[in-house]
Amino acid sequence: MKIRSRLLWLVFVAWLPSALAIAVVARAAYVDQKNAVLADVRKAADSLGSIVERELDKRFVMAKTLSSSSSLQAGQLEQFYSEALRASHGTASWVLLLTRTHQVLNTIRPYDPGFSVPIAEGSPWLPAGENIFFSMNGPVVKKPVLGVVAVPAKSASPQRYGVAVAFDPGVLQALVREKAAPRYAVVAVMDKNLRVMARSKNPERWLGRDATGPLRERALAGKSGFEPSVTLDNVPSLTYLGQPNRYGWYAVIALPTESLNAQARKAAIDAVSLAGILLGLSLLFALYVARSIGEPILALKDAADALVQKRVPPATSTGLFEADEVSKALHNAGLHAKESAEVLEARVGEAVARTAEVQARLAEAQKREAVGRLAGGVAHDFNNLLQTISAAHHLLQPNVPEGPPRRILEAASRATGKATSLVKQMLSFGRAQTLEPEPVDINDFLLKISELTSKAAGANVSLRAHVEPGVAPVFVDPTQFELALLNVIFNARDAMEGGGHIDIRAALVDAAQTGLPETTAPQYVQLDVCDDGPGMTPETLHKAFEPYFTTKPVGAGSGLGLAQVLAFARQSGGDARITSALGNGTTVRLLLPVTAEQPAASQESAAGSSAPGRALRVLMVEDDPLVASVVVPAIEGAGHSVTHCLTADDAKALLQLGERQFDVLFSDVVMPGTMTGFDLAKWCEESVQGLPVVLATGYSAQAPQSEAKLLKKPYPLQDLLVSLQQAADQT
Repeated sequence: MKIRSRLLWLVFVAWLPSALAIAVVARAAYVDQKNAVLADVRKAADSLGSIVERELDKRFVMAKTLSSSSSLQAGQLEQFYSEALRASHGTASWVLLLTRTHQVLNTIRPYDPGFSVPIAEGSPWLPAGENIFFSMNGPVVKKPVLGVVAVPAKSASPQRYGVAVAFDPGVLQALVREKAAPRYAVVAVMDKNLRVMARSKNPERWLGRDATGPLRERALAGKSGFEPSVTLDNVPSLTYLGQPNRYGWYAVIALPTESLNAQARKAAIDAVSLAGILLGLSLLFALYVARSIGEPILALKDAADALVQKRVPPATSTGLFEADEVSKALHNAGLHAKESAEVLEARVGEAVARTAEVQARLAEAQKREAVGRLAGGVAHDFNNLLQTISAAHHLLQPNVPEGPPRRILEAASRATGKATSLVKQMLSFGRAQTLEPEPVDINDFLLKISELTSKAAGANVSLRAHVEPGVAPVFVDPTQFELALLNVIFNARDAMEGGGHIDIRAALVDAAQTGLPETTAPQYVQLDVCDDGPGMTPETLHKAFEPYFTTKPVGAGSGLGLAQVLAFARQSGGDARITSALGNGTTVRLLLPVTAEQPAASQESAAGSSAPGRALRVLMVEDDPLVASVVVPAIEGAGHSVTHCLTADDAKALLQLGERQFDVLFSDVVMPGTMTGFDLAKWCEESVQGLPVVLATGYSAQAPQSEAKLLKKPYPLQDLLVSLQQAADQT
């Protein structure tokens, strides 16, 4: 096979992967471009929905403000007209004053006390509340009109007027034109009744028309996102339906399928064209190289023939360095036949030199490989050392007091973290951190979030907790657990408008009692959140866990709270259930799998704690019922007896009586009454000999005036038990 043929085959073999790579890159570029377009479309639709919501918000605020006008309440319509004219100036809106049957004021016209235009059936009048209305032919402006109406809440006297703020749908049309989207896309805005309120193409034709086909079905089903559909113009498209805004309005962007396919065809044509051009240029270059190589080789053949014939071949210059060198060698061979041995020796020396160079390079590569292995080994061992240092810092930190030593230890911990990151880079183990379930102690968990749950329940709701002794830790994501518990408390609070009680109860149950599989966990923690609210009807109870289902007014709830609770419980290997009846309140039950592992905080506390001591008589002062309902059973579960007082004043009075003896006083710092925890501790030091004091606080503006042990909220229960025992043992 000739050199030319070999080069052509070589070019083809080299070109084929390049052509495939071009095709893959073109495909990837098309997919990236398409994904970028879809992302832009999604962002544009969501942004448009928010902008439309703000436009409606502005007009609702105007309507509500004018509805509260004193001149309107007094029936001074001319003064109210002036107020409405000033309020609507520069807003592209006008104000209407409505009765049940007539329009009696319109700021788009001069004030006329006798102005009265009948309102057709289906008018925007409301007895109370707010609404959005649309008319294809306004009775005054004789063109399409959009507007919002707000009527004050019912009072002792019948409501006489309703205030409406009207505006031209062209306001929304301008927003649609300004919204950045592909030029071939169709952008539209639909109201909650799925009527077209604005459209980027042929808006006059489709204004007020109902959405049809798959798009309407998706909106009615509460679905969103991209799906194939057909526009009102009968154009097959990939349509994005955005989430409804607070008023139930939708932003829709349709991408014609033909336009998307055209981009794919263009990408394919560009790839084929590029591959063809690359192949043509490669073949031309191969032919040129084959010719430039072939001629010098043929010249060498002639020189070799001359040497065989014992003639001295001429030293030719072909322009190819290697061929010229061979020609010179042949020429020298003819002239210096006697020196052949010396020439051979020189060639052998060159070969030896090249071999030595190869060996040197091989040795260098082996050395680098060894250094790489050494670095990896050192990094691995150094990582183990860092782990030991980090663990030591972690164990030392709870025992180092606040101040310079604590800050030095924290700085060392931060430096250890940076060193660990560098080691991870060396070992190429860096990966993004993800949320992981972990063992969670129910008592510690309820205590840590007690302040948050109390605020969530509100001032009118009493929140209590009862955790049975021996409840094992659960294996859940603590962040999602906290969110689920807050969602249940929010729902209970909203159900009890006049106030009430919420009880949180936790107990250990067998899997057979729950109906859940024992393969997940042999036992579960049953966490009940009970309220004494009005309860649910069977229909509401049946739909309670459904996403977006809510009985709250528009804007007061998303309908996702209980859906998150159910999803969290099931993803954690458990379940969520609701029992409720009208007049008997509601109970939401979470079933969460237990784990034999101990929470990290408990392990750390146990590592630094002393051995269990004697049973103590504890006087506890805590005004928060939720904290008390968690901490008191925990102390009693450790074998101690507890006397609970709500305020420091009560505790002082009890101690002054002297009827009961206590081994240790455990008190909150900030509480109602004339004394704080600091004041009580100072009084005990002066008046009650031999009574140690342990204080706990989340925040206090008062400086400590006592030598008592101070725990920072939220504190692990194990730390509290150790502190109580240590304080009692020091007396």
